[in-house]
Amino acid sequence: MNGTLSHANSQLVTREQLLTIAPPSSTATWRPIAHADLITALDRQLLVRGISIQSERFAIQREGARLFAVLDLSLTGSREFCASLGLRTTNDRSLALEIAVGVKVFVCDNLAFSGDLIALRRKHTARFDLNADISRAVDRYQAHLLTLQQQIAGIQETALSDLHAKALIVDAFRQEILPIRYFKPVTETYCSPSPDMTDVLPRTLWGLHNAFTRAVRQMAPAPAFEATTALGGFFGLRNNR
Repeated sequence: MNGTLSHANSQLVTREQLLTIAPPSSTATWRPIAHADLITALDRQLLVRGISIQSERFAIQREGARLFAVLDLSLTGSREFCASLGLRTTNDRSLALEIAVGVKVFVCDNLAFSGDLIALRRKHTARFDLNADISRAVDRYQAHLLTLQQQIAGIQETALSDLHAKALIVDAFRQEILPIRYFKPVTETYCSPSPDMTDVLPRTLWGLHNAFTRAVRQMAPAPAFEATTALGGFFGLRNNR
């Protein structure tokens, strides 16, 4: 998933179209939440904290049962980043609701997610309090966003030799962070970037990270979400508190 929301095998929809997707019936232990209600609750909790949504993209799968979203949020004082929030949820019990802390980088329109900080991971159980749980998630999001930006600044300054870069590429694929079919695109993008790939040109950890995230753009939302958060962990974008 990147700044424009990969949507292979998915259908892009608007917020208004989410209103037409009704959740399944509840049971004694499972209470699915309408996608539109979830986004409205998230919007409300952001607004009370003075955070506005600058742009939003939604993609659905399985006839609307699965929702993937990227929300770009206002971030005062930064010309390079904007805050981004990644979200995935389902109404078919296949996945828990997850909200990931992230930033979008203006120069390449890529996303970076914290590798181990998911602001919310919650199943749709009868105990799920939508407004309370979303409120706590947004608080965690705010608390760790600055840390994530600082970590990105650190890997932007970490020089990388060609030998080290090649070893990291092999290690990332050995850990199956991305499918092996992306090995060649990642390697060629980093080793021979075109002049317009200004995000990849620096011989730094950040340049290599961006070579990977360019490949993630080709993935469907579910594996892209996993890959983006896994890349965050691999490149040291972690919650150290």
